[in-house]
Amino acid sequence: MDKSNQNEQTGSFISFILVDECKLDFELLKKQLQEDWDIKINDEDFTEDSQSLVVAISDMNIVVSLMPAPVPNNEAVENAETNFRWDEAVEVAKNHKAHILISLLGGKEKLLDATNIFVKFCSSCLKQPNATAINTLGTVIDPEFYIDFAEESLKNDEFPLMNMVFFGVYSLDNGATISAYTYGLRVFGKKDMEILNSDKSVDEVFNLLSNITLYIITSDITLKNNETIGFSEEQKLKITFLDSNVLDEETLKIDF
Repeated sequence: MDKSNQNEQTGSFISFILVDECKLDFELLKKQLQEDWDIKINDEDFTEDSQSLVVAISDMNIVVSLMPAPVPNNEAVENAETNFRWDEAVEVAKNHKAHILISLLGGKEKLLDATNIFVKFCSSCLKQPNATAINTLGTVIDPEFYIDFAEESLKNDEFPLMNMVFFGVYSLDNGATISAYTYGLRVFGKKDMEILNSDKSVDEVFNLLSNITLYIITSDITLKNNETIGFSEEQKLKITFLDSNVLDEETLKIDF
């Protein structure tokens, strides 16, 4: 998976809502944001000529724009191939007619707050009747999956992990061993992580990787080469820098 052309900057978030009709109902979006998250959008935030919504929240700028064409360079279709959880992802991506760009800038100093705001906007925007998927985290995600995790996490004051980090799981030997990786940590100023050829179960690998990911984001921890990490006194998993074949970048390999 070649992600070398993706240049996420810490605190700057961007995603694309795929739509099967070139339309964005801004009145519905404003109503949805109010109902879902008690976010009130003022009339002056909407620029009708450019079909854009620009909102300033706590020194951060949120932009929602209708783009009258598919996501460029066939990116959505290629990304959809990575989503092992959604069989229809590729077909849905192939059929989108336009997309809605959602971006947040200026969240570097308040990363967790920025994350919550961004996910709220994406979740409410996915309730547009013509929204078919969200292209984010190097993959394409089902609206119901994204909305459910957003609402379950944020309404319980929890970090929306599954909305902000993609966990890829695969096997190169028909399930004898399991490998997994994260994608999305660069926006938090962290290296993505991998577990390679583990003899543990899929659930064990996923749970460990997701727990470490949640820990380093919410506690702002930076893991270093040749350190160890664990969730008990006995567990000491070695961390080493790795030139990844999956993400085409340097990642952190967790021995598990």
